[in-house]
Amino acid sequence: MSVRRIVASLGLLAFALTAPLAAQGLGDTAARERAKRTSQTEAKKEPAKVFTNQDLDAGRPPGSKPTSEGTGAPVPRENEASDSSDSSPEPDRREQERRFLDAISAAQQQVTQAETQVRSLGERLNPMSTSYIYGTGGSNDANEELRVRAELRQAETELQAARQSVVAATRQLEDFRLGRSVPRPE
Repeated sequence: MSVRRIVASLGLLAFALTAPLAAQGLGDTAARERAKRTSQTEAKKEPAKVFTNQDLDAGRPPGSKPTSEGTGAPVPRENEASDSSDSSPEPDRREQERRFLDAISAAQQQVTQAETQVRSLGERLNPMSTSYIYGTGGSNDANEELRVRAELRQAETELQAARQSVVAATRQLEDFRLGRSVPRPE
Protein backbone atom coordinates (compact mmCIF):
# COMPACT_ATOMS: atom_id res chain seq x y z
CA MET A 1 0.00 0.00 0.00
CA SER A 2 1.10 3.48 -0.66
CA VAL A 3 1.41 6.17 1.94
CA ARG A 4 -1.44 8.09 0.40
CA ARG A 5 -3.87 5.21 0.82
CA ILE A 6 -2.80 4.67 4.42
CA VAL A 7 -3.30 8.35 5.28
CA ALA A 8 -6.68 8.40 3.53
CA SER A 9 -7.78 5.22 5.32
CA LEU A 10 -6.74 6.61 8.71
CA GLY A 11 -8.57 9.86 7.99
CA LEU A 12 -11.76 8.05 7.05
CA LEU A 13 -11.46 5.83 10.11
CA ALA A 14 -11.00 8.82 12.40
CA PHE A 15 -14.02 10.57 10.87
CA ALA A 16 -16.17 7.46 11.09
CA LEU A 17 -15.38 7.03 14.78
CA THR A 18 -16.01 10.65 15.79
CA ALA A 19 -19.30 11.14 13.89
CA PRO A 20 -21.42 8.90 16.19
CA LEU A 21 -19.82 10.47 19.25
CA ALA A 22 -20.68 13.97 18.03
CA ALA A 23 -24.25 12.95 17.25
CA GLN A 24 -24.63 11.43 20.67
CA GLY A 25 -23.33 14.66 22.24
CA LEU A 26 -25.85 16.76 20.29
CA GLY A 27 -28.70 14.47 21.31
CA ASP A 28 -27.71 14.71 24.97
CA THR A 29 -27.44 18.47 24.72
CA ALA A 30 -30.90 18.72 23.14
CA ALA A 31 -32.42 16.53 25.86
CA ARG A 32 -30.82 18.62 28.61
CA GLU A 33 -32.07 21.83 26.97
CA ARG A 34 -35.61 20.43 26.69
CA ALA A 35 -35.59 19.43 30.36
CA LYS A 36 -34.30 22.87 31.34
CA ARG A 37 -37.11 24.62 29.41
CA THR A 38 -39.85 22.47 30.91
CA SER A 39 -38.53 23.06 34.42
CA GLN A 40 -38.49 26.81 33.78
CA THR A 41 -42.08 26.84 32.54
CA GLU A 42 -43.23 24.74 35.50
CA ALA A 43 -41.47 27.06 37.93
CA LYS A 44 -43.06 30.12 36.31
CA LYS A 45 -46.75 29.63 37.11
CA GLU A 46 -47.74 33.18 38.19
CA PRO A 47 -50.15 34.87 35.77
CA ALA A 48 -49.07 37.80 33.64
CA LYS A 49 -49.95 41.31 34.87
CA VAL A 50 -52.87 42.88 33.03
CA PHE A 51 -52.91 46.67 32.89
CA THR A 52 -56.25 48.46 32.78
CA ASN A 53 -57.15 52.06 31.97
CA GLN A 54 -57.43 52.73 35.70
CA ASP A 55 -53.78 51.70 36.09
CA LEU A 56 -52.82 54.03 33.27
CA ASP A 57 -54.93 56.90 34.62
CA ALA A 58 -53.31 56.49 38.05
CA GLY A 59 -49.90 57.05 36.45
CA ARG A 60 -50.88 60.23 34.58
CA PRO A 61 -49.36 63.54 35.62
CA PRO A 62 -51.65 65.87 37.58
CA GLY A 63 -53.85 68.05 35.43
CA SER A 64 -53.99 65.72 32.43
CA LYS A 65 -57.33 64.33 31.33
CA PRO A 66 -58.11 60.62 31.76
CA THR A 67 -59.44 58.84 28.71
CA SER A 68 -62.37 56.53 28.23
CA GLU A 69 -62.01 52.92 27.27
CA GLY A 70 -60.07 52.61 23.98
CA THR A 71 -61.47 55.72 22.26
CA GLY A 72 -59.04 58.34 23.47
CA ALA A 73 -61.99 60.62 24.22
CA PRO A 74 -62.08 62.44 27.56
CA VAL A 75 -64.03 60.72 30.33
CA PRO A 76 -66.86 62.88 31.66
CA ARG A 77 -66.29 63.90 35.24
CA GLU A 78 -68.90 63.15 37.88
CA ASN A 79 -69.65 66.82 38.57
CA GLU A 80 -70.32 67.57 34.89
CA ALA A 81 -73.89 67.16 33.72
CA SER A 82 -74.28 64.66 30.92
CA ASP A 83 -77.67 65.86 29.68
CA SER A 84 -78.60 64.89 26.15
CA SER A 85 -80.42 68.24 25.81
CA ASP A 86 -77.11 70.15 26.16
CA SER A 87 -75.24 70.92 22.97
CA SER A 88 -72.55 68.29 22.61
CA PRO A 89 -68.99 69.62 22.29
CA GLU A 90 -67.94 66.56 20.26
CA PRO A 91 -69.27 67.71 16.83
CA ASP A 92 -67.74 71.16 17.38
CA ARG A 93 -64.42 69.56 18.30
CA ARG A 94 -64.57 67.34 15.20
CA GLU A 95 -65.27 70.39 13.05
CA GLN A 96 -62.28 72.18 14.56
CA GLU A 97 -60.10 69.12 13.96
CA ARG A 98 -61.38 68.94 10.36
CA ARG A 99 -60.07 72.48 9.81
CA PHE A 100 -56.63 71.44 10.98
CA LEU A 101 -56.72 68.37 8.74
CA ASP A 102 -57.76 70.53 5.77
CA ALA A 103 -54.83 72.87 6.46
CA ILE A 104 -52.45 69.88 6.47
CA SER A 105 -53.95 68.62 3.21
CA ALA A 106 -53.58 72.02 1.54
CA ALA A 107 -49.97 72.26 2.69
CA GLN A 108 -49.24 68.78 1.34
CA GLN A 109 -50.70 69.79 -2.03
CA GLN A 110 -48.36 72.79 -2.09
CA VAL A 111 -45.43 70.45 -1.41
CA THR A 112 -46.50 68.19 -4.28
CA GLN A 113 -46.80 71.12 -6.69
CA ALA A 114 -43.42 72.53 -5.65
CA GLU A 115 -41.76 69.11 -6.00
CA THR A 116 -43.22 68.75 -9.50
CA GLN A 117 -41.88 72.16 -10.50
CA VAL A 118 -38.42 71.43 -9.07
CA ARG A 119 -38.33 68.09 -10.90
CA SER A 120 -39.40 69.69 -14.19
CA LEU A 121 -36.79 72.45 -13.98
CA GLY A 122 -34.13 69.95 -12.91
CA GLU A 123 -34.83 67.85 -16.00
CA ARG A 124 -34.19 70.87 -18.23
CA LEU A 125 -30.70 71.12 -16.70
CA ASN A 126 -30.00 67.38 -16.81
CA PRO A 127 -27.91 66.27 -19.82
CA MET A 128 -29.49 62.78 -19.63
CA SER A 129 -33.02 64.17 -19.93
CA THR A 130 -34.94 64.49 -23.19
CA SER A 131 -35.88 68.06 -22.28
CA TYR A 132 -32.25 69.18 -21.75
CA ILE A 133 -31.66 72.83 -22.77
CA TYR A 134 -28.63 71.97 -24.89
CA GLY A 135 -30.15 68.82 -26.34
CA THR A 136 -31.58 68.25 -29.79
CA GLY A 137 -34.98 69.65 -28.81
CA GLY A 138 -33.56 72.41 -26.61
CA SER A 139 -32.90 76.04 -27.40
CA ASN A 140 -29.11 75.78 -26.87
CA ASP A 141 -29.28 79.22 -25.29
CA ALA A 142 -27.04 80.09 -22.32
CA ASN A 143 -29.46 82.81 -21.21
CA GLU A 144 -32.24 80.24 -20.94
CA GLU A 145 -29.98 78.10 -18.75
CA LEU A 146 -29.42 81.06 -16.39
CA ARG A 147 -33.16 81.75 -16.29
CA VAL A 148 -33.97 78.08 -15.57
CA ARG A 149 -31.34 77.96 -12.81
CA ALA A 150 -32.88 81.07 -11.19
CA GLU A 151 -36.36 79.54 -11.45
CA LEU A 152 -35.03 76.31 -9.93
CA ARG A 153 -33.59 78.17 -6.93
CA GLN A 154 -36.93 79.95 -6.46
CA ALA A 155 -38.86 76.66 -6.73
CA GLU A 156 -36.55 75.01 -4.17
CA THR A 157 -37.18 77.92 -1.78
CA GLU A 158 -40.94 77.52 -2.28
CA LEU A 159 -40.62 73.76 -1.71
CA GLN A 160 -38.79 74.33 1.57
CA ALA A 161 -41.46 76.81 2.70
CA ALA A 162 -44.24 74.37 1.75
CA ARG A 163 -42.58 71.59 3.73
CA GLN A 164 -42.30 73.88 6.75
CA SER A 165 -45.99 74.72 6.46
CA VAL A 166 -46.82 71.00 6.55
CA VAL A 167 -44.75 70.64 9.72
CA ALA A 168 -46.41 73.70 11.30
CA ALA A 169 -49.92 72.49 10.42
CA THR A 170 -49.16 69.04 11.82
CA ARG A 171 -47.87 70.56 15.05
CA GLN A 172 -51.01 72.68 15.36
CA LEU A 173 -53.17 69.57 14.96
CA GLU A 174 -51.12 67.71 17.55
CA ASP A 175 -51.37 70.63 19.97
CA PHE A 176 -55.12 70.78 19.40
CA ARG A 177 -55.51 67.07 20.08
CA LEU A 178 -53.44 67.37 23.25
CA GLY A 179 -55.58 70.28 24.46
CA ARG A 180 -52.93 72.98 24.19
CA SER A 181 -54.04 76.38 23.05
CA VAL A 182 -53.30 76.92 19.37
CA PRO A 183 -54.30 79.54 16.81
CA ARG A 184 -57.02 78.46 14.43
CA PRO A 185 -55.91 77.53 10.90
CA GLU A 186 -56.98 79.82 8.05
